[in-house]
Amino acid sequence: KLATVTVTMDEQKLVLSFAVVLLLIALILFFFPMAAILIPIILAIIYHVNHLNRCENETAVAFFSGWSFGGHRGSPFSFPENSMSGFAQAVKEGADLIEFDLALSKDGIAVIMHDDNLERTTDLTGPVKEKTLGELRAANLAVKFTRNSSSPASGTVPRDGVPTLEEVIQFAVKSNVRMLFDVKDYSDEMVGIIVKFFETYNLYQRAIVCSFYPWVIYKVKRASPGILTGLTWRQNFFAFSDLDAQVPRYFGLSHYAAQMVDVSYLFMLKTWLPTFLGADLLLTNEKDICKSYVNAMRDKGMRVAVWTVNDIVQAQWMVGSLQIPILTDFPFCSTQLKNLDRFVNNGFK
Repeated sequence: KLATVTVTMDEQKLVLSFAVVLLLIALILFFFPMAAILIPIILAIIYHVNHLNRCENETAVAFFSGWSFGGHRGSPFSFPENSMSGFAQAVKEGADLIEFDLALSKDGIAVIMHDDNLERTTDLTGPVKEKTLGELRAANLAVKFTRNSSSPASGTVPRDGVPTLEEVIQFAVKSNVRMLFDVKDYSDEMVGIIVKFFETYNLYQRAIVCSFYPWVIYKVKRASPGILTGLTWRQNFFAFSDLDAQVPRYFGLSHYAAQMVDVSYLFMLKTWLPTFLGADLLLTNEKDICKSYVNAMRDKGMRVAVWTVNDIVQAQWMVGSLQIPILTDFPFCSTQLKNLDRFVNNGFK
């Protein structure tokens, strides 16, 4: 089972701070009704002074025209997630984009790893940031991996170490495949590394930087306006750690504060937040996709993509009917998707 996004103590403080701000605004409006006139004016000024622009249409068209079926962390049911073997397999299976997660090693090297800690996917323990690149290279990504029975891959699973971001970029450029950087780290160091690699390898029409955290893509876009960015989202993200909203991230007042943030955040996301951030994409969970949502975003000039689609009929509807790109754990289904497309286009004959 692939891990979902975790929220650290730093993010918990931000969630609580945001909830307090919302509560203060509500109290001000309650005790000083005239503030209802001033607050929107102040917010409008802040928006127009600080908002960022999307990338030029030529850049966006060049990137998105080359993405329809992306491999989520490579091909994670054929080879270990976020491994060089997995990325190579995803391309072999028909993926036109590979998605991967970024982290920093102890010695400041950008590496590919989803979790903050190493226990789930390697034979090491402890946080990624406490390991040097040498230690991460020596890790075994295959030690806890079991290949899915539906995978077309065969043979033994090689012992891959944790790859670096530069290794994956070089592979993707050579293979002529698009890239989606999933970023949680908003440090100056990480942003600087991303900007440097975009410049060095001219990735502006080859890659996009996405994050659940709006401050990440704001910081990246502000540092380099030519980088495509996407805001990743799902409902109940701040209050619940699972997709079905059954496992709370926090307890007590913190949980209710997070729920208040989720409600407010969903409103902002569907109104002004993406344009304020200069986001070029809304990377949306498959549970939140419907035709009216996609059309509403298109009317606002916003592109939509979907994570993570593992049902072939659902994938055909999204890629074929809605004409939006997807991420999947099963890139080897791309051949089945083409066959299903022909079946649908031929009137189900």
